[in-house]
Amino acid sequence: MARPLPIAANATEKEKEAAERRKGESIIERQLRQKGIDVYMPASWLRLKHHRTNKMIERRIPFLVGYAFVHLPELEFEKVRGVEGVVCMLSASRLSGPVQFPESLIAKLMLAEFDTAQAEQQAGWQEMENRRFKRSEQLRGQLKKILPKGRVRTVPLRDWADVVIDRMSEGAQSQVRALIDRLDKLQAAETLAEIEEVA
Repeated sequence: MARPLPIAANATEKEKEAAERRKGESIIERQLRQKGIDVYMPASWLRLKHHRTNKMIERRIPFLVGYAFVHLPELEFEKVRGVEGVVCMLSASRLSGPVQFPESLIAKLMLAEFDTAQAEQQAGWQEMENRRFKRSEQLRGQLKKILPKGRVRTVPLRDWADVVIDRMSEGAQSQVRALIDRLDKLQAAETLAEIEEVA
């Protein structure tokens, strides 16, 4: 995989989106793209948690390792061969030209890759919301143990804390404020890593 290119501080939204799309690209994809050649390498993302640090690791795994599809409407084969990193063009025999794949096949590969990415993104959001819910329930349970009894079920726990916090000891007040602060951070968290930090 190619090293990520730095994004300029004054980059436009369009440039940031383009950089996000190129995240995880291979060196050959970058070389071809920089030469103005339209390239597509079907791949999937592998997301797993590091066994020691518990950080999420993302890796892009190509379906066909070492192969990429190039779009050459002008049949500029020598332009592709001249790109550093390109070894050869796939052909059926020495006498025949490079293999041509129908655009419908490439479109199906792209659609399958997009569907897989969408399903993974949905699963990631679901996991994030499940973690947020479980952690917030734990924090609310701790808050209930500290706050005095007498809350009516229709009164939210946060509102009840605001009402009774002045009648509590300084130690209990600091605990309640810390738990409320963590609940606020948990609700504001936008990524799984941020949720894990709050936890």
